[in-house]
Amino acid sequence: MKEAYCMVTTTVDSEIIANTISQGAIAEKLAACVQMIPGVISHYEWHGKLEKTQELLLQFKTTENLVENLMQYIKSSHTYDTPEIIMIKIGDIDPDYGKWLYMAVNKDLP
Repeated sequence: MKEAYCMVTTTVDSEIIANTISQGAIAEKLAACVQMIPGVISHYEWHGKLEKTQELLLQFKTTENLVENLMQYIKSSHTYDTPEIIMIKIGDIDPDYGKWLYMAVNKDLP
């Protein structure tokens, strides 16, 4: 059976929190790679008030069978009451990158 890959995204308002969540996800083998993209400006309504926040976007690369655990880890490590956590299925992936990703998150491999 072919492995299914996905990307999970979230936003945070602190580089310290971004590093903590990213490094923890990799250490726990929930993600193979996390990209941290600074300078994201988010506009939204929260408790009846329009908000504008500068954030960092985190993109976690993982396998579909780890998504639930990764999403729970992000939620429990996040500082927001209701963090944005979105999973995007990856339709096609470079075979060599897919193999590396799989090996990076497989706890049964050294």
